[in-house]
Amino acid sequence: MSISYKGYNAGTLTFKAGTGLQVGYPVKINSDGEAVPASNNDDFIGVCTAVRDIWASVQTDGYIEMPYSGTLSAASYSTLVSDADHKVKANSEAGARVYKLISLDTTNKTVGFIL
Repeated sequence: MSISYKGYNAGTLTFKAGTGLQVGYPVKINSDGEAVPASNNDDFIGVCTAVRDIWASVQTDGYIEMPYSGTLSAASYSTLVSDADHKVKANSEAGARVYKLISLDTTNKTVGFIL
């Protein structure tokens, strides 16, 4: 039997899509209120789940799986930020947002966490 956490408490918001946004990218909101790709070392508010015309759906709550770079510990609490390749990575800076890591696949370099 397979276990899946997808769908847990999933919450999405719709934003105007900024330049360069693609499904799977960590998202930040620019000064115009548009969802845009988070840059290297940026905090992110969620993950883009759909782009259609000028609109983007951004998952801001619930369980999500994403590729990661660098090294992450086993399922635990960890600070995460966006990396330069639209993945997530650990961040050791004080005050960084903490996420609950649920699953870690070191072979495929994916992490599942609660936003």
